Amino acid sequence: MVNRSFSEKTDLNKATAEELQEINGIGEVLSRRIITYRNKIGGFVNDIQLKDIYGLNYETREKLNAQFTVKSKPPVEIIDINEAGLLELSEVPYIGYELAREIIDYRLLHEKINNFEELSKLERFPGDKIDRIQLYLSLD
Repeated sequence: MVNRSFSEKTDLNKATAEELQEINGIGEVLSRRIITYRNKIGGFVNDIQLKDIYGLNYETREKLNAQFTVKSKPPVEIIDINEAGLLELSEVPYIGYELAREIIDYRLLHEKINNFEELSKLERFPGDKIDRIQLYLSLD
């Protein structure tokens, strides 16, 4: 596995199923999942979001990252978690309506959220995805 430089890598947000299938371990089903997920979230903001692809194990993800990376990031509005309304927060990837409600209830009870680790206290909060959730939120 040759790790290409950034300029030599293919843009993950423009990669075709056929290009993805050139990676050992990625077939038709997995390439379709990657593209479907990419479309669902409006494009990858960071390579770390590949962790969310069902069936894409660490070794294959490393091979993929050696050849592909996010170059053309989708326009993402970073939302202040301490100011966001329920609907605005519920539209953030990984959050949804019920978790947004929990976040707002917590925020009201504690006056504000000071750091992302506080969110792990919430029952529905996916602590294993905090690194991806932070791509869309700020604490300003």
